[in-house]
Amino acid sequence: MTSFENELKYFGFLKEIVKRDIRRKYYQSVLGVLWTVLNPLLTMLVMAIIFSTLFRRNIENYPIYLLCGQLMYNFINGAGRNGLGAITGNAGYIRIVYIPKYIFVLSKVVVAFVDLLFSLVALIIVMIFTGAPITWNLLALPVLFVLAFMFALGWAFIFATYGTFLRDLQHLYGIFSMLWMWVSAIFYPLSIIPPTYRFLFDLNPALHYITIMRAICQEGVMPDEKSLVIATCYSVLMLIMGISVFRSKENKFLLYI
Repeated sequence: MTSFENELKYFGFLKEIVKRDIRRKYYQSVLGVLWTVLNPLLTMLVMAIIFSTLFRRNIENYPIYLLCGQLMYNFINGAGRNGLGAITGNAGYIRIVYIPKYIFVLSKVVVAFVDLLFSLVALIIVMIFTGAPITWNLLALPVLFVLAFMFALGWAFIFATYGTFLRDLQHLYGIFSMLWMWVSAIFYPLSIIPPTYRFLFDLNPALHYITIMRAICQEGVMPDEKSLVIATCYSVLMLIMGISVFRSKENKFLLYI
């Protein structure tokens, strides 16, 4: 059996733990998966009411601008947050039977990605009601999602690794994610940022994925090549970094779970 075939046999288990995590997330929820659609819609509605008055002259179709930023940021941030407990939360499996540990991290990112896909229903609804351009350029979204998934997976690998050794990281991540949200230009236009500090925003990987999604969904155009190149570089580098960190520490996980 080749190495690839050996790894492939664990993907049935991956499917089962993804289904388990999704069921657990919506257990005893009256609205169930529908909440994944309603939540971004309601959040967008509240934020649009608050911020659209401030930025109505700066941003065309503010609801789509806001929703694109919200959905993409929630996916990447959620993957990191879920990754924190990927190893410790599956200690029972890891102690009893051999399963490649990356499977547990991958499952957390897949769950976050499934949430993103469900949330696209909310985006489509808002696009229709606000008259956003619905063009063939929407077919570029899968490319964006592949890049974002690669980045999110690498991101999750890093936090799954250090979250196993440093349990307080779960509390620190909440503070970090709040700061990260505010420098991702989800609610406000980048034009209000002084040029002196703009480079800090350009270094934010999430902002590049958000910008690409806004180009496709809000403006109805293909993203520019520079944005795609930067996003691709971030995705590849983060995935390589995440895998390297995870592999260098995974043999020590049993000592900490």
